[in-house]
Amino acid sequence: MKSTGKMGVGHISENKEKIIITSKKDIEEKLRESLKNHELPDYLLYTGADGARNWLKLDESETFLVARKLKVLLEKNIASIVRFIPTGMNFVSIGVGNGEKEIIFLEEMIRKNLVEKPASGKISIRYYPIDINNELVDIALEKVENLPVEKKGIVGFIEDMAILKKIWRLPVLFCIMGNTFCNYEPEFILQLIRENLEQGDLFFFDANLLPTEGSGEEAQSAKRSVLGTYASRENALFNMYPLLHYGMAPEDFDFELLLAHVDSRIGALYRTRKSLNILKDAELRIGPETIGFREGDIIRMGFTYKYTYDQITSFLDICGFDILKTFLSEDMENVIILAKKRI
Repeated sequence: MKSTGKMGVGHISENKEKIIITSKKDIEEKLRESLKNHELPDYLLYTGADGARNWLKLDESETFLVARKLKVLLEKNIASIVRFIPTGMNFVSIGVGNGEKEIIFLEEMIRKNLVEKPASGKISIRYYPIDINNELVDIALEKVENLPVEKKGIVGFIEDMAILKKIWRLPVLFCIMGNTFCNYEPEFILQLIRENLEQGDLFFFDANLLPTEGSGEEAQSAKRSVLGTYASRENALFNMYPLLHYGMAPEDFDFELLLAHVDSRIGALYRTRKSLNILKDAELRIGPETIGFREGDIIRMGFTYKYTYDQITSFLDICGFDILKTFLSEDMENVIILAKKRI
């Protein structure tokens, strides 16, 4: 599996503030196709108004602090980060969610522009919030209504980056925040980004880290911590939502999450493995079609890599990126990285 999923691009719908590349109908068709193959890619968990509400609820949960801790790290270091970002860059954020992290960035970029270009009085920043969830793009756009930036929301996938880059104005600060980077195969996502960034563009992302392994006891403690977060009731319900929404009952299936080693070019990595295990014969209905499952069936889901800091920097080097600056949390469990592609 190379990514969280790829959908073909149909027609592109555009209004003044938003471009829709992927429609609700496209998503529903992909959901039917995936479930027939006993698969449920993670991006389908975020779809529709309910998907947006579910994600925002999970993000606020006391048992799932991944995105919130990364936001705290960003807030703490934003002034230092923006020092490395040239004035006049435009801001692209993939998987924008509710746009809270992006507000932190934009406000600091605006302050810098005002200081460095006070004579013109102009703040030349264009903001492109991108998500597969139409409702989340709307929320992100609403959050910047009072900021002096031009904005164009896009409903689409990162895999469509070659199309997306035709929409935004260069140069760009290209961001993937909220630990989204870890939900893709590392070389796939880095190669995709490198191929579509131009000279002068910058790449910014964050990651929730696995502590560097020490003794066997420390390694087991780290694994228990990861499993405790990702197997929490709140995260389980978020992962179960599509089946429940389309007619299956909670007793029809079970959510299972494991943490295992997988091979890579830089050695063994930890990656979560998720599945929905069907406990009894059941069916669900999506649009005009009914999909049946038998007891014992397994629906394969997406994954999250749990890198150490050294593993992430190794992949960046292998895939042709130079690191400009990194910021690690005091507990070494979270990192934010600013990089550029090597010329």
